[in-house]
Amino acid sequence: MTSEESTPKQPQQQQQQQGHGQPIAWRDRYRNGFFLAPMVRVGTLPMRLLCLEYGANLVWTPEIIDKSIVGADRIVDEKSGVISFIKSGKDVFATHPSEKDRVVFQLGSADPETALAAARTVEQDVSGIDLNCGCPKKFSISGGMGAALMSDPDRLCAILDILVKNMSIPVTCKIRVFDDVEQTLALVRRIAATGISALTVHCRTRAMRPSEKAMWHRLNDIVKELPELPIVLNGDVVEYRDAQRARDVTGATSVMTARGAAANPSIFRSEGMLSPMDAAVELTRLAVRTSNVFLNTKYILMQMHPETKSKSFEILNKSRRYSEMCEAMGLSEYYESEGAQFINERSEPGKNKQRNVCRGPKQQTDVPATAAAGTSVPAQEPEAEQACKTAETPSAKRIKT
Repeated sequence: MTSEESTPKQPQQQQQQQGHGQPIAWRDRYRNGFFLAPMVRVGTLPMRLLCLEYGANLVWTPEIIDKSIVGADRIVDEKSGVISFIKSGKDVFATHPSEKDRVVFQLGSADPETALAAARTVEQDVSGIDLNCGCPKKFSISGGMGAALMSDPDRLCAILDILVKNMSIPVTCKIRVFDDVEQTLALVRRIAATGISALTVHCRTRAMRPSEKAMWHRLNDIVKELPELPIVLNGDVVEYRDAQRARDVTGATSVMTARGAAANPSIFRSEGMLSPMDAAVELTRLAVRTSNVFLNTKYILMQMHPETKSKSFEILNKSRRYSEMCEAMGLSEYYESEGAQFINERSEPGKNKQRNVCRGPKQQTDVPATAAAGTSVPAQEPEAEQACKTAETPSAKRIKT
């Protein structure tokens, strides 16, 4: 990984704009692309870097709740170059300059002012802000975030409006569809009127599960309704060839994948996928180099590992530190000669701070926390800590692909 200098953007008022919205030129980055979708626990830094290496045009972070990052300390690791946002001793978000121009920060929020404060916290280190308006999980909707925003368009558009007017980088959002076609079209018209640079549509309703077939046909009307706005399709893109097929069938500008990449990040390779094991080895190498939280890396690898009955999977499952993980992945020599120097005190469960983050008393995740006067949202655990709690259990369920 090498640091990349970001090109300074011209002042927003000096660029051609659409109405009161963002510069029209910003929309081009969301056209003709194949993107990594936001995934809690899986879409952390090593996964994003690997997907970019394999050909992803843009990568989304996992959803980060606004209050969890407002007030976080920005720490740069001199050895790896990793930029970590740390709050109360916990890693909230990590990025690297090499992804700066291609990483989109997905934000969970139910309050305009808090959303803006959160976006400004990471503005210098990411290339876009995406408002999550599609997550159907209880922790999100109980606080008026995620898919709950679709039923509160005034609040949804107020958040987008303040971000569009104040950010120096593109603002987008991600929604699902309603059962009713006209209700969906009415919502996307309001969203587009805020001046966002692109809209992602997960082609399922809030009630639908991942096992149910995505309704690609529902995108056609949205594409026709908003011909100038890039529309990104999400849902049931599990192979490289699905990306072009989805564009051909729906007219979508771009597509993104979640489960396909979780199973094998090399889905983005135009020349064909590598074996899941080869991709897992490379992800391990990147995780060590970026000192990713150990239990998060373990969780991701256990989703990717193709041979659950193998000796290497058994070693991986029993591993408690990176040296053991690297043994399981055939990287012991790499770890000893180079990798060990990158591991910091927050990344391994054997360290004091890591024990506090991943092994301490279990905290509730659905306890409301005030985002603004009169607005309640649930306290959100940082992305790494969520993964810790999942990966601690050897029998953690594998993601269905």
